[in-house]
Amino acid sequence: MVRRIGLAGAAIAASLIFLLAAVHADVHSAAYKGSKLCLMCHKGRNKDIAEAFPKTGHYLTFWKVGQEADASRQKIVGDFASNQAFKRSQVAYVLGAGDRRQAYLDDKFQVLPAQWEAASKSWQAIPADDAVTKCLGCHVTGYTPDQKSWVEAGVTCERCHGPGGDHITASADTRLAAIVRPATLPPKTRAQICGQCHAPGADPSGKFAFPVDYRPGDDLTKSYNITMTDKHLPQNQYVELMQSPGHWSHDVVCDTCHDPHGVTGLPHQLKKPVNELCQGCHTSLTGAQHSPESLAAQTCAKCHMPDGAHFFRAPKP
Repeated sequence: MVRRIGLAGAAIAASLIFLLAAVHADVHSAAYKGSKLCLMCHKGRNKDIAEAFPKTGHYLTFWKVGQEADASRQKIVGDFASNQAFKRSQVAYVLGAGDRRQAYLDDKFQVLPAQWEAASKSWQAIPADDAVTKCLGCHVTGYTPDQKSWVEAGVTCERCHGPGGDHITASADTRLAAIVRPATLPPKTRAQICGQCHAPGADPSGKFAFPVDYRPGDDLTKSYNITMTDKHLPQNQYVELMQSPGHWSHDVVCDTCHDPHGVTGLPHQLKKPVNELCQGCHTSLTGAQHSPESLAAQTCAKCHMPDGAHFFRAPKP
C-alpha cells in the first residue's frame, strides 16, 4: 500500500535529509579561505560572535612578530631582562596570548628553550622542539606541514567548522550543507573537535604531535593516536574528560560548559559561573562542605578541578 505523506510530511523528510547533509559536509575536498571571508557575511548575521571571537585566546594563539592581528592584545609578555636562555631578538613567532603562558619560536620554527608563566611571572624551561612537527598544527588554521605553511594564524572559524570554500560558493539552498555545523553533531563527535588539540598524541605516522588529516566531523581516532594518561597536563582536557565516567557517559562534553565563540565575558569562555554550571546538574549536595556558606566562599572547581584538571574527581581526604 502506498501512503501519501502530504506536504507537511514531505517538508519534514526534506528537513531531515538537509540536516544529514549538513552533518556530513565534505570538508576534505573544500578549500580553506580564511576568517575574513567568513566575517563578510557573519558580521551581520552573527554580530555578537563576529565581534567576540577575534578577542579569544584561540584566535590570538599564534602570530609572527610584526604581523599581529590585534596589536592591543598580541604582545610579548615575557620579562627578557630575567631570561638567561635566549634573547628577545631571537623571537620570530609567538605561541599564546600570554594570559597563562607564552612560548617563542625562532625564524627556523624551533621552539626556544623557555616559556613565560604568567601566574608566577617567571620562566620555565621547555624542550627545544621543532614547532613544525610539535606545535604549529594546533596553533594555526589550514596547516600544510611539508610546506611549513598555513592559511591563517591562530585557531579561527575553519578550524572547527571545516574549510569553507564550498560553503562560500554554494547556492543559497545548499550553503548550510556545505559547512560543518558542530551543533548538529553527536556530543562526542563535537568534543573531538576540541580533542584534536586538547589531547596529547601523534598522527599515525608518529611524526606529528597533532592529527594532520583530521577535519571537523571526522572520527578523530582514525587520524590521531591519543595518549591516555591519568596525569594532569596543560592542554590535556579532552583526555581527562574521557576519564570522568559520570560526565563522559552522560554526554557532558566541552561545549556543555564552554562557549566556543567566547561571548560570555567569563573566564575560560564559560557559559555560566562555575557553581551555577555544576549545580545545574548536581542539585542534591550533601555534607557541610557543600553548605551555601561554603559554596559562597569556594567554587566547585577549587576542590574538584585542582589546577584546572578535568577529571572531576572527589578530593582526597
